Amino acid sequence: MKKEKILIMAYMGTGKTELEQRYENIADFDFQDFKFVYDKSIAHLPLEQRKGNVNLRTENFDYPRNFLEGALAELNAGHIVVSPFIEHVFNAYNSSEFKKKAKDVRVIIVAPSKNNFEEYVSRFKNRGNGDDFIRRRRVEFPSLMNLFETAGNCERIVMKPGQFLDDALIQYGISLEQKASKKICNKAKQQDQWLQNQTK
Repeated sequence: MKKEKILIMAYMGTGKTELEQRYENIADFDFQDFKFVYDKSIAHLPLEQRKGNVNLRTENFDYPRNFLEGALAELNAGHIVVSPFIEHVFNAYNSSEFKKKAKDVRVIIVAPSKNNFEEYVSRFKNRGNGDDFIRRRRVEFPSLMNLFETAGNCERIVMKPGQFLDDALIQYGISLEQKASKKICNKAKQQDQWLQNQTK
């Protein structure tokens, strides 16, 4: 049976990176390394620490073509592609160029409710994002929520407070293939719980 092609745009801080770490069929596909060329003073840093350093990066003029080609390659390889839900990423995926090549792709947008931004501020801080990054997210949030509500030809998932992306996708019916190491860990936890129950 032919595998369904799924493209997910999820708001920042929902748990995209964790999703890729836990599940085999996920590609955490961020735009940053396609859109920007970073100064060598920060190029070695993890992506979350590079975000927000607008004075230490230059535009890559090959964006979004390079980004869309990469996304299509991941989709054709059988991965669920998960990218950030941000306006220029949405516009790239919504372009006629991409739609022409991705007619059979299911597009889903995932975002928090519009009154739950402060929870995401805490998440941004916990993962190491700087004040400039958070300030920009705060400014753009209302227009992004409007885009979420009005985007045509897309499925939409509203995140519950305290919820992370894997839970939201599983509840929505998306099939996630857990990595073997995680399965072993979960099985061990289940066995430990069973043993504890037997000794009560």
